[in-house]
Amino acid sequence: MTDAELTILSLVAEAPRYGYEIQKLVEDRGLREWLTIGFSSIYYILNRLERQSLISSRLHTSGGNARKVYELTDAGRGVLQTAISDLLRQPRALGSGFELGLANIHVLKPQQAFRMLVHHRQDLQQRLETVEKSWQQHQQEDGLPDDTHALYTHSLAMMRAELDWLTVFLDTWRVRHPGVDDTTVEAHAVTAADATTQRPRPTINTDQAKMLQRLKRPNLPRKE
Repeated sequence: MTDAELTILSLVAEAPRYGYEIQKLVEDRGLREWLTIGFSSIYYILNRLERQSLISSRLHTSGGNARKVYELTDAGRGVLQTAISDLLRQPRALGSGFELGLANIHVLKPQQAFRMLVHHRQDLQQRLETVEKSWQQHQQEDGLPDDTHALYTHSLAMMRAELDWLTVFLDTWRVRHPGVDDTTVEAHAVTAADATTQRPRPTINTDQAKMLQRLKRPNLPRKE
């Protein structure tokens, strides 16, 4: 089950929902920080969940307009509860994403590795500031849901801890590899490499819709 599927299934589990209502909840609850999902994708996922018999739909007529209302099925509730229980029980997966890069850092030259980690820290700092701003807005709301409180406080703690680790690690890297932060040498090396390969300098793809490395979630068998 994908992150988007689980999130939409959870929103429908709260109460019967229209597709547009689900879209609005994703926006209002700040879930864009964790999910990359467009308006059309929501309907695609709803149709897929319905084909799997995890949700059902019925037409509701209001003001002369008929719209689909989606509800959770018993099978959907069981799958959702199992998925969430597994996510809460399992510790964060190692050996994937950023950790996999660290495990193979020896492949890069010390200066190149240093540069990538500096970019990582800058991107992470920007994400932290964005989420902190969103969290401050949510704290002004009355009756803040438990899930919103848990999601934001945990994510903020994880980002701050990683920033602290990166600062210490980069300082240690400077000691282990003197000169890695020499921008003059770095610029010369990059220019020479680009002239040789005739390729543009690589850039880091920063996804502002997500935060940190995502938790590796188990793939649950789909029910046809």
